[in-house]
Amino acid sequence: MRTKLKASILFIASFLTGCSDKPNTPEAEANTYQKAVYYNELRPAADKARDERRKPVEVLEFSGVKPGDKVIDLLGGGGYYTELLSHVVGADGHVYLVNSPLFVNFTKDQIAERLANNRLKNVTRIDGPWNALGMPENADVIFIVLGYHDIYVPRPNNSDFEANPDAFFEQIQASLKPGGKVLVIDHAAAKGTGNEHASTLHRIDEAFAKQDFEKHGFVLVKELDVLRNPNDDFTKDIWKKGIMHLTDRFIHLYEKPLNN
Repeated sequence: MRTKLKASILFIASFLTGCSDKPNTPEAEANTYQKAVYYNELRPAADKARDERRKPVEVLEFSGVKPGDKVIDLLGGGGYYTELLSHVVGADGHVYLVNSPLFVNFTKDQIAERLANNRLKNVTRIDGPWNALGMPENADVIFIVLGYHDIYVPRPNNSDFEANPDAFFEQIQASLKPGGKVLVIDHAAAKGTGNEHASTLHRIDEAFAKQDFEKHGFVLVKELDVLRNPNDDFTKDIWKKGIMHLTDRFIHLYEKPLNN
């Protein structure tokens, strides 16, 4: 009986350990990104529940963002990455959560809750129209997570919610310092479809994204595959049951050339 009980306890302990995303690395030995994700007691439980499907440690490390940086979470919605970036850049850095009216409309309560009582002291909230977002200059890194495809969604019934892609890129160029980086994560569409499924399926063709950023003066530096899903059905809307949160997502890092 005692042997069976001991075996059961070991099984449960093993199961719980396997369910945890936190590595075995002690906090004292963890890197900046692990500390921001796994050892940050201020993070909301709802954010932590999203970590497994978002792979934030890998994404943050891939971006190269570091303490002291000025970072923009562009179209950051409720601020999942804003919170993490706030802890990575630290007291000597600053993060700007920038949203257009479209994103404020859907996430205003989340934004208010995240920034209530100045809980993230190195974060500034900026809400602005698509063509005048009010982003600061000399940013080191700009994050655009799952929002890039929205600049290609026509919204003729609400001009405040509709972007001008060229104006959008012009603002990124003006805000980013020479040599600065842009990290882009988005839901992949079927190859060869360009931006035609941006409004119907909320997806965008990865090859189109590369051409688009290069056309607007950015250089692709590298790619990351931690959010790929080879079993994704590219004919499905990203919000459909069975595929929501499980889409094939590409991750690109672009650079603004030093001579720009």
